[in-house]
Amino acid sequence: MNSVIDQIQNLKSQIKLAVEQHRKLQKDYSKLELQNQQLQVDKDVAINECEALKEQMKTIKLAQALAVPEKTETRELKIQINNYLREIDRCLSLLNKD
Repeated sequence: MNSVIDQIQNLKSQIKLAVEQHRKLQKDYSKLELQNQQLQVDKDVAINECEALKEQMKTIKLAQALAVPEKTETRELKIQINNYLREIDRCLSLLNKD
């Protein structure tokens, strides 16, 4: 009879231990769920920041491309400088004749 009572007591203690472990695991699970949700929010914020930075980069590259004179403008500028140099040379030659 004691053997059966001992077995029942043993089962009760094992059940009590299992219930305590279950509660602890539920608390841990709840904490992990909250942490997961926060990490998801952080990830979404980081993705949005990354997209915003990509847009800024596009804008900066576009602004830099517009700031650099185009080849046609550079060519026209060279032609105009050459014309000025020819005119200066002509003026110098006229001054040297006198």
